[in-house]
Amino acid sequence: MEKDRTQICNIISGMLDNPDKHGIYPTAKAYDELEKYIEGVRAEAIGWTHADACVALDNDQDYRLVEIPEILKRASIDLAS
Repeated sequence: MEKDRTQICNIISGMLDNPDKHGIYPTAKAYDELEKYIEGVRAEAIGWTHADACVALDNDQDYRLVEIPEILKRASIDLAS
């Protein structure tokens, strides 16, 4: 997704734009920021999936019968922004 690429580029650019006085890049800080971003994206995806399942149940649909590609398609659209 474009927003993921943008965020990753921002983190890496921040690292590359800020070497210390010895020219060493703060990779540990970048790794921490990347891990934090991934953790947030995972939580967002879990929340989205829970909400999607609840909507299906509210509409008397059996979520176990929904095909994974259909779920991924909707998630890609909803989570892109």
